[in-house]
Amino acid sequence: MINPGTMRLLKYQIFIFINFFCISSFINAQNVDDIIAKHIKAHGGTEAWENIQSMKVSGKFTAFSIEEDFVAIKTNKGEYYSELYLGKNPVKEAFNGKTGWTIDPWMEILYPRDLKKTEINVFYQKAELFTPFYKYKERGFEVQLLDNEEVDGMEMIVLKLKRNNGMEEKWYLDPDTYLEYKCESNWVDFTYGVPAETFFDDFRTINKVVLPYYIERTFWQRNRVLQIENIEFNVDIDETIFEMPRSEQMQWLSFMEGNWDVKVDVMTRRGTWYTFDSTSSKIYWDATNMLCEKISYDLTMVQNLIINYTYNATADKFVMTRFNGLASEMQLFDGEYTDSSYIFQNINVDYGDTSLAKTYSQINIYNIDKDSFDVEISVSQDKGETWLPRQRLYYIRKQR
Repeated sequence: MINPGTMRLLKYQIFIFINFFCISSFINAQNVDDIIAKHIKAHGGTEAWENIQSMKVSGKFTAFSIEEDFVAIKTNKGEYYSELYLGKNPVKEAFNGKTGWTIDPWMEILYPRDLKKTEINVFYQKAELFTPFYKYKERGFEVQLLDNEEVDGMEMIVLKLKRNNGMEEKWYLDPDTYLEYKCESNWVDFTYGVPAETFFDDFRTINKVVLPYYIERTFWQRNRVLQIENIEFNVDIDETIFEMPRSEQMQWLSFMEGNWDVKVDVMTRRGTWYTFDSTSSKIYWDATNMLCEKISYDLTMVQNLIINYTYNATADKFVMTRFNGLASEMQLFDGEYTDSSYIFQNINVDYGDTSLAKTYSQINIYNIDKDSFDVEISVSQDKGETWLPRQRLYYIRKQR
């Protein structure tokens, strides 16, 4: 058994340890807050930055030893958009604060693509107006003061930042100015995560705030240099720049978006058209480059259709899929824009068994106007040599 004297000593030692730990943590927190306060003040102070909602930065960006124009837009909501060059390849990139997209011909991708998780972490960094320590507690970041380190022969204050996505960065502050000198963080090289070092220099005062006009980033054997020439504040921004743009071809189909009244005519045995049903349809963007239509109407049986429209850049053709709930079947069509109409056919779709007689379908979207268009569905039993019209659907935009 532990005697009372030993127990009192043990309790006293625990009390001293806990108090030492708490006091050390308090002192560290005080030091961190004091350092960050001086850091923010060195950049112009909280009051000045609270009056800034957006920034437009322009200058020269050097990559692969080639210097080209650069422009970027940032907002205090964490949004980011830029146009730059990698070598001679023009690059566009955008971030809405959570997700983003890029068009990067260097990767031989000429259309917009979503950002990977590793890239999203980079855009959190790019989107900072000036420093991640600004209102860091409100954003759920954690900061720890580390021992001073020597960088380029100078002793630096070192702060470890942990973002709310779990990613960590080390920031080196000049102890005389409290401005950033260097940052170590996770970056990307052609979508793959890499460690990077970023250096900041040529700090200038503009609009009562202080910003670096020279930013150099190194990772592996890469070197990127941004030389800022002009900064504008509180610029007007078209918010659509942060949205992934649709392909040119899918923009052509934008006339279909909306809510529609639809009249359904069928061809009779006597060769005349007869109105069989009236219904409604909703056509909407189910993805950036995919239109979806849901429509149900009566023929001999109820036709419950889900129709998707996309574009295949490799084949240079539009693609339509039609799911019919009656038979739980999916049909695939490829299409082209011809004259003033879109014609989709399934004569090029092979289901494997060529011994079976097959009825092919053609869907023609025509008479296109801002508030109306028509659809004609035809069939062929000679693989498209002749087409026999079977249905016509007349779309009129619903009035609000």
